[in-house]
Amino acid sequence: MYFRLRHLWAAVLVLFLIPLCVRAQVAIVVKPVQVNYLQYESVFVRVAMRNLSAHPLAFGENLGLKGNLQFEIRRSDRNDPSFIRTPKDAPLPDMTGVILPPGGEKSYMFNLSKHYDLRSTGRYTVKAVLRHPQMPTPYQSKEAHFNIVRGSVIWSRTIGLPLLDDSPEVTVNEDGTKEEKHRMIRTREYRILSYFTGKSNIYCLTLEDKDNVYMLRHIGYDLGPDLRPKCEIDFLSRLSVLLPASTKVYAYYQYNTDGNLENRQILMKTDRPPRLVLDKDTGIVKVVGGREARKDVDYEEIQDIQFLEDMRDPKKSSILDEPLDRDGDIIRGPESLNAKDAAEKASEKNKDQKSLLEGF
Repeated sequence: MYFRLRHLWAAVLVLFLIPLCVRAQVAIVVKPVQVNYLQYESVFVRVAMRNLSAHPLAFGENLGLKGNLQFEIRRSDRNDPSFIRTPKDAPLPDMTGVILPPGGEKSYMFNLSKHYDLRSTGRYTVKAVLRHPQMPTPYQSKEAHFNIVRGSVIWSRTIGLPLLDDSPEVTVNEDGTKEEKHRMIRTREYRILSYFTGKSNIYCLTLEDKDNVYMLRHIGYDLGPDLRPKCEIDFLSRLSVLLPASTKVYAYYQYNTDGNLENRQILMKTDRPPRLVLDKDTGIVKVVGGREARKDVDYEEIQDIQFLEDMRDPKKSSILDEPLDRDGDIIRGPESLNAKDAAEKASEKNKDQKSLLEGF
């Protein structure tokens, strides 16, 4: 009798679980935010998922809920079928806390560069793969494509880093004698690159040396050879950049030798358009001409210019999370981006956008 009851309970449990596995179906789509990314730029993709079953699908810490999202990425311009692997110190995107209600759809943004080595230029394919204990098989998206490009250098300047201590460097030899050597001046290079994202031509500012990439920022749209950025270096090796954002509006940036944005302004063209002037006696760079934009008066002229909004918050214009060395290692520890954080950021951006899953 006990044997029959035990098998009866087992049968009931199986009948209860089978509908969950059979009905748990998910449509998933992955789409790169850009077609082309600059080398060392963070590669972002948007992932949309729709629960086509009659049961909610929850991701949690419990073994019965511990699903994961992976990406299958490969170089499509090479005859190499192997996938790019996730480094051991770069965990997969965290899906804990994600709940897909029946028929519900959610969209998330992920930075692939935090999980995969995408430093080499070339053409890539990416596919999203979703796994969950309640799903009998993994669900995967169709392949999407993106490119890593070098960009075209339109301006560059090598600068010496200011010496905070110009006293000689003292070394002690094996025989105990001391030897003084003048400190070597370290150099870095500012570069402005132009590249096509797939929708528009973008100016990007980089700061690097032979070992490291310290800064990578979008600074404006490429409006043609007659409207290129104007650049000057001051006595502290800081870079001043002035570039047209439209026929009436100019953007001004000043960066220090660590790639930090120290000053930014939105300027309006007057009878004398803004221009950079270097005082050769003092080494100070000034902006001459034009006037500073007024928030209410000049609202119509500046409201549709994306980069002017970005430049009010230096973090928004950054497309390199942290300085990298040439091997792709982060010089300072990165701030983690998990699915819940990305969801909050992506939800605002996606309110007025079409669903990626339209047609499913």
